Amino acid sequence: MAERIGIINLPINRIHLELTNICNFSCEFCPDSKMKRPRGMMPIELARSVIDEIAMTRVARMLLFHVMGEPTLHPRLLEIVEYAQGKGLNTCLTTNGSRLDEEFIGELIRAGIGEIIISLQTPDEKTFSLRGARGITFSEYAGRITSVAQKFLYNTEKVRLTINFLSSPLRRLIIPIFPEVSIADTSRDLKRYLGMWAEMVTSDTPYEDTYKDVMRQIQNIWSFKENTIRITDRFSFNTRIMGDWAIHFEEKNVNAAFGYCPAIQDNFGILWNGDYTFCCTDFDGSTSLCNYSSTSIQEYLQKGMVQDIVKGFRFFRVVHPYCKQCLGDRNILNAFVKQFGSILYFKWIKKGGNNHAKNVLSVDRP
Repeated sequence: MAERIGIINLPINRIHLELTNICNFSCEFCPDSKMKRPRGMMPIELARSVIDEIAMTRVARMLLFHVMGEPTLHPRLLEIVEYAQGKGLNTCLTTNGSRLDEEFIGELIRAGIGEIIISLQTPDEKTFSLRGARGITFSEYAGRITSVAQKFLYNTEKVRLTINFLSSPLRRLIIPIFPEVSIADTSRDLKRYLGMWAEMVTSDTPYEDTYKDVMRQIQNIWSFKENTIRITDRFSFNTRIMGDWAIHFEEKNVNAAFGYCPAIQDNFGILWNGDYTFCCTDFDGSTSLCNYSSTSIQEYLQKGMVQDIVKGFRFFRVVHPYCKQCLGDRNILNAFVKQFGSILYFKWIKKGGNNHAKNVLSVDRP
């Protein structure tokens, strides 16, 4: 395999495959309700074709099943996972966890999934009300996630489990147009939530004695960065900052002129209908330059606009109109802070904060 395509170093970290953009949740911090593109399921033939190319070219280190939607709703998810495993790919499933149980987890493990990320996000009954969950109460949801987590405490397979939590520090500064969404506003709140869940998943298990070590890790977290708390070698909690992507693109912004984003070089997505998207906040396919049916992954990475975007960010220049709005903000001061902050965050805090972050999406997901 070539070491690079133009300015893009290979392999990239992740390709996100959107098996469906249909979801059984309607989270207030997610733009699902604002999505205008058609809803649908990725044909299994398309999924297999993408998997074949990745397996043949080794263009990416990991195939992650998720962009928008809830991938466990896809009726042939297990077949797709098994096909990718048969091709020797490292796979990861991101899910809200509402459809998981011990039987389904067992089927995913047998199919060959490499990692499961559960976007728990909202850790108690009050914050769970933000999820717009249909047909499941918080008590049922928490019981399901706890049962799955405890299965991983006993799991002898190599599959990894990550449970994601959100925090909303300085929310009136960061997302003042969305002030009612509050999830762990302070480090103290976040530590309390993590401690509660650590006790829930380890209680009455052989790992109960590890609770004190987990709590020592929790005491060192900070709500204004990503944190990883290791429960076992293959099971961890991860915390991320909630963004404003659900409403950011509804506002007229001062466009960004400088800043940084690892998109494309780090990851990009293929939507359920085959359209490419290079931005993890692009819920509506606005950055699609072409479709997989006519453009292979390698051909996509060779495209002039794709190359220009990556080259621009390498020199902290923002090239694409969507990127300019994404890294912009409501006024000049906020836009400057966000642009400078993007460099600080991606080049220092996120990169140096924890190595596990490379397997997780860089924005909040449902």
